Amino acid sequence: MMSSNSKMEIRVSVDSDFLKKLENRLGLSKSTDVTRVALSLLDWVSDETYHDRMILSTTRDGNNAHRLVMPELSRIKRHREK
Repeated sequence: MMSSNSKMEIRVSVDSDFLKKLENRLGLSKSTDVTRVALSLLDWVSDETYHDRMILSTTRDGNNAHRLVMPELSRIKRHREK
């Protein structure tokens, strides 16, 4: 995630059960920590997409691949490295 001295506060309405499930799964105690982790992941995913890479999930043995598909990612203009 990019570092900056300026900060922006964001407010989002999220189902409380969904948020608690994420906090428990990730071992976090604050919703701000879940948000920070989520934004860090989205930053990485968007950067990978920008560099024309795909995000895949597979079983531990490398089989049954699933590709992450999000409409928001399709809006990213990809950087074609030469």
